[in-house]
Parts: sequence; C-alpha cells; structure tokens
Amino acid sequence: MTATPHDQTRGDSTPFFRDSAPAPLSCNEAVSLCMKAARGAGMSWGMAEEAGFSAAWLVSHGVDGPSHLCAHLMQADGRDWADLCPAITPGDWQNARGRTNCPIILGATLCDFVELPEGLTAGSDMALGVVSTPILLLPFLFELARMKPVCITLTGSAGQISTDDKDACLQKMTQILGQGSDALTLSFIPAAVQTQTPFVAGLMVAKATTTAETIQTLNTFAMRTVVPASDASRAGAGSTLSDND
Repeated sequence: MTATPHDQTRGDSTPFFRDSAPAPLSCNEAVSLCMKAARGAGMSWGMAEEAGFSAAWLVSHGVDGPSHLCAHLMQADGRDWADLCPAITPGDWQNARGRTNCPIILGATLCDFVELPEGLTAGSDMALGVVSTPILLLPFLFELARMKPVCITLTGSAGQISTDDKDACLQKMTQILGQGSDALTLSFIPAAVQTQTPFVAGLMVAKATTTAETIQTLNTFAMRTVVPASDASRAGAGSTLSDND
C-alpha cells in the first residue's frame, strides 16, 4: 500500500492500494470516491451524489457497494446516460428505447415521483424492465418505504425481497440482486404500523472492504473530473508577490 501525491480526486489521507489484498475504506472515503467516479463516468453531479448514497447504504449493511457501482459504471461507460432512463408511465417504468435501465437514475426518479400518479400506488405492480446491477436500486426502495407507508416487494429472476422483512432482505439481497442485470417488477401494499420505519438509519458496518482493482478503476473514472495541466495554468501558478520581508 502506497500513497501517491498530486491526485486531486482523493484526500491526502486516502491510500492507494496496489496489491491483491482486501482494501478497506471508511464510509466517507467510499462515498467521496464513488461520487467522483460516477461524475467522471458522465453522470450529473446530482445523480453522482445519488450513486454515492447507494454505494454507502450498501457498505453500511455489509455489501461491497463500490464494486457493484464500479461494475455498473464500466457497463455504462461510453453510453449516453439519457438512453438509460425509464419511460415514466403509470405501472410501466421500462426503458423507452428497450435498453437497460440505470439503477441510480431509476431509484432517484422513483423517489422524486413518490407522491405523483405515475409513482407508487398501493395495491399495484410496476414493471421496471431490465435493470443493470439491480442491487444498487435497493437503497432507494428502502428510502421509498420510509417516505410512504407501503411495503415494497421487488421480484427478479432469482426470487423476491421485501422491505418489511429486514433480516431476510439482508441475507438474500446479494444472492437475488447481485447479478449483472435482471428484469424486475415492483409491487406495493399498505405497510403494517410496525414496518413504516425501515432500517435506513444506523450503520451496521463502519468500513467498506473492497478490492484494489475496484479502487483503481473508480480512481480512473474520478480522474476524468480533473482538468489537465496546461502551459497557461502552469504560467499562472504561484504568487507574483515577493516573500522577502
């Protein structure tokens, strides 16, 4: 493990990992790196913040969120993010162009539409179509369940998980949602009183244990946010004042 200077995408205290050993990051380091990587991959700053939220939520519940986000960014790299958005119609949020939905855009938009007719309706189903790296959608579903008193069930090819079954969700979420992409359906029913406050608060894990390869790839994306040095910037560096007192 070594520290490399002059990388403006990372804090001075954040190490670089160059071996095959597990690479632990604090939750704050994971959020910062994931957010900058998402921005470097072409997301708006607002959506990049949502990506950081999703990765951090997974980290706090014992899942390697940075690696899942890294896989999604690699899959979407070079594509127009507008092509990865859902078509918003009641009960059908599949991609308008028949492509794979981005879980970050999808989740953030679901939260934005929580009180609108096109959004959540108790007793109804919503087809999401094929979603890339679907585990990244899960944090937004628990946020939705916090915002509105509904129990949300997410069904994919490997099974289903529900926001009112905390322990089972934690145990099964990687198994059911950890694949590269999957066709998903949401269903909603009114939540029981005891399930109206999901477990979105309170961290269960303090650090993200990811891999050196993931950190290197996320740093590569994050470096795209840095403006390269030029002759003009070098010429303007430093002060023109004398420090001779």
